[in-house]
Amino acid sequence: MTGDIIYRFLGKKGTITIPYAIRESLDLQRGDILSFEELDDDRILISRESLCCCIERTPIEGKKKNLLDFLNSLTPEQKAAALVHLSMQVSENVKV
Repeated sequence: MTGDIIYRFLGKKGTITIPYAIRESLDLQRGDILSFEELDDDRILISRESLCCCIERTPIEGKKKNLLDFLNSLTPEQKAAALVHLSMQVSENVKV
């Protein structure tokens, strides 16, 4: 895959399908969270994010925490990642 160029058109709703070869090469799975960061040289860095790391890095003192306490202890970036994850979970379970 390295060195090959694959072109995609931006769709009407501003979406692009990540080509299968790239998803396979990067082991991207349905439900993965991707972040996009614009670099100083006009390149875009795309990264796979993990919600698990925010849970592991958030210390839980000896007492039980409720969900609100846990969410309030997250950084703004971790809260955004949690919101994306929960939104995807809800949208997959909603019957239209």
